[in-house]
Amino acid sequence: MSIKKLTTDKLTWVNIDQVNDEALTYLKEQYNFHHLDLEDIQGESQTPKLDTYKNYLFLVVQFPHWNDETKSISTHEIDVFIGEGFLITVQHTKSRDIKNFFYRCMKKKSIKKEWMRGTSGYLLYSLLEALFKQMQPILNKIGKELNNIEQDVFEGEQNTEIVKELAIYRRNILSLRRMIDPQRYLMANLSHIRKPFLNEETSLYYDDINDYLNKVWAIIDTYRDTIQGLHVTVESLITQRTNKVISALTVISVGLLPFTVLASIYGMNITGLPFATNPLWVWGMFGVLAALLGVVIIVMRTRKWL
Repeated sequence: MSIKKLTTDKLTWVNIDQVNDEALTYLKEQYNFHHLDLEDIQGESQTPKLDTYKNYLFLVVQFPHWNDETKSISTHEIDVFIGEGFLITVQHTKSRDIKNFFYRCMKKKSIKKEWMRGTSGYLLYSLLEALFKQMQPILNKIGKELNNIEQDVFEGEQNTEIVKELAIYRRNILSLRRMIDPQRYLMANLSHIRKPFLNEETSLYYDDINDYLNKVWAIIDTYRDTIQGLHVTVESLITQRTNKVISALTVISVGLLPFTVLASIYGMNITGLPFATNPLWVWGMFGVLAALLGVVIIVMRTRKWL
């Protein structure tokens, strides 16, 4: 069964872990929600948003999920209906975090008493706070990985693997930015909405979530700047190393050119070439060219041209 219910004397929390015909029929029969909201919960992942109605609010919130295998962040979306005396959470994909929070509240009386002691607005705050706090381990993991990459870069590891890792974490940071930015404004709006289930007391709690998201946003911005700086540094070091290789190959090519010309001249079937009958003189000319090339290379290395 996709619908699970948790009730107290004044409050009901309904958790729907799968959007199917049973869930839609339940929502239509038990509540008078706008048909556009019911259409929204059937669609694909959306941008976080807040719709305000006379008797209830409809929210779309998103939370990151870290995949260790791919080192990537996926998005878990939760649609929320909240009104006087009820809270309905709708999951698009089964979330272990939501499931754990729901069953903790169901099985532990102390947690149930704490979370469901007030209005549905306070229950929503407790749920959102717990879910948003799950971002901290992800941020810590990204920060640790960036420190390791930075250390590798300045210890001489500049290769395509480093560039690939930076690209992966840049994508993760962009995903977090797309997720967090609209939800900062969503939480700010929740703190200013006045409903029977969202009063002055609960507004302070949503301000606290908004402050936390602003801190997360600042950390994400720092990580973004770090990634951009490391990316530029790695590209510059790789370019510099490539230029050195090209310079060395150019010196080799230019250095061999006089020998090639000399060998070509003396390799032709032409009579009357200077010293053609004296091999020692020919080898001597090669030796002079080799010495001259060595002097040129030493001068260029002394002046740090190579």
